[in-house]
Amino acid sequence: MTRTPTTPDVEEWLGILGLQNATGDIPGPEPMAPDEALRRMRLLAVPAEDRGPVLATLPDPVRAPDRWQALRRCHRTLFSRSAPPPQETVWPDAPAALMEAGRYFYLHLYLLALPAALERQRRLGIPDDIVAATFADVGAKMTTYRLAHRTGGFDRQRWAMRHFRGTLHRIGRLQFERTTLDSAALGGSPGTDGPADGERVLAVHIPEEGPLTPAGCDASHRAARHLYAQHFPDEAFRFATCSSWLLDDQLAAYLPSTSNILRFQQRFTRFGSRPVGDADILQFVFHLRPGTTDLARLPQRTALQRAVVDHLQAGRHWHLAHGWTALPAPPENAERPRTSAVNSAHPVKDHFSRRPPG
Repeated sequence: MTRTPTTPDVEEWLGILGLQNATGDIPGPEPMAPDEALRRMRLLAVPAEDRGPVLATLPDPVRAPDRWQALRRCHRTLFSRSAPPPQETVWPDAPAALMEAGRYFYLHLYLLALPAALERQRRLGIPDDIVAATFADVGAKMTTYRLAHRTGGFDRQRWAMRHFRGTLHRIGRLQFERTTLDSAALGGSPGTDGPADGERVLAVHIPEEGPLTPAGCDASHRAARHLYAQHFPDEAFRFATCSSWLLDDQLAAYLPSTSNILRFQQRFTRFGSRPVGDADILQFVFHLRPGTTDLARLPQRTALQRAVVDHLQAGRHWHLAHGWTALPAPPENAERPRTSAVNSAHPVKDHFSRRPPG
């Protein structure tokens, strides 16, 4: 999971964003009219309850010149070829003193960046339904923010860089990220049967909504192999990897053997290190803010919730684990799975045809 640094004060925060001087050939964003902002929010699946506050706090060069310049610098960093990867990008959460304007700052960034990101997807030839499902993850993260904080906002700024740079796509039930295996960073090699260090792989990420059924995962893996072979022919992906608390083998002591989580684990051969992942599992299972855990108050309505709490109350830890699996060769003319995140409310073609400025 991608985390952000400790929040600084306003002046320091603006200074941090101002130090990032990445260069690129993407033109800077232009201010948005309210109707254009709403159109972009629909494609990002921004929850209805957030749309009014997002519009009310949207900066422009006249009303909020400091924040506007900060957004332009972040926009340049987002698309620059010289910019660091997401995990090395310094984009701290905005200071609390900025209130709603700060909590929505990075959502404003992605609204401004959407035309350039859609143009990138168009050049890659990615189908519209996959584009819509991919960008709808921004709204999903806003929903989990509200569950954790009991107010509106967006704090997954570095995570969403992948979507807008075109390195991550939602394909059916799962998300796949084009990346390179770094064995040292994961604490060990997958072995001779798995991907080699430095090999191009698809990193699997698991959206929160919906059951993690074997059939849905099978379809996603087949479709991913097909999609990337078609649209990225210069990158030969043979393997997928996953780094998640969902691969912690301790879950087998608490869940039935037929559970979707355990069947998902069986896809992967584990390797590398097993760092403590208590904060990750608490955040994703209970939508807790870091440092706010009160185990006695957590709901225990599901087998997974009971497992998480019982394990921690016994003084034990959950761990992140890494795994690899070979990608299947899809049958010819295999139909790509559609995702529940795609519907007529995501006007991808309208964006392509209108080409709004920015």
